[in-house]
Amino acid sequence: MAVTKEKKKEIVNSLREDLSNQKAVVVVGFKGLTGEDASSMRREIRQAGAKIFITRKTLAKIAFDEKGIDLDPLSFEGEVGFVFGFNDSIETVKTVYQFIKEEKISALGGVMEGKVLSADEVLEIAKLPSREELLSKLLGTMSAPMGGFLQVLQGNIKGLLYILANAKQDK
Repeated sequence: MAVTKEKKKEIVNSLREDLSNQKAVVVVGFKGLTGEDASSMRREIRQAGAKIFITRKTLAKIAFDEKGIDLDPLSFEGEVGFVFGFNDSIETVKTVYQFIKEEKISALGGVMEGKVLSADEVLEIAKLPSREELLSKLLGTMSAPMGGFLQVLQGNIKGLLYILANAKQDK
């Protein structure tokens, strides 16, 4: 079914608006995705504060060019979708990565903080630990020397207690 010029303008405007508000864009290939998987993916992406937009690559190229983003959707083969992350860019990439691991979709590239990313870079970002994990590791690393020092101090006291206990038993 042919899309009218008005509908095309509406799509480009919507893409332009999403590009203005986004913190990350992940370009995904979804060839062979079933309807059930697609609705599940949309639901998960929506819960992560993101939105998936599927449109023609030529219309997406117009919107990307107007926003000055150097990503060429025409360079990707097959059917593509654009996942716009509005809240947390890392959370968006991690949500998309769950479906990539299940081999339901594939990462083709993306944009984060104005930088165009390759598919490999998107996957590397998705594999990074979360902020909470990093903070807990940092806290553990900072508290380890203090714990070790406490063990050393307690060792001397315990040694003295063992000597006194043995001396008491000997008498």
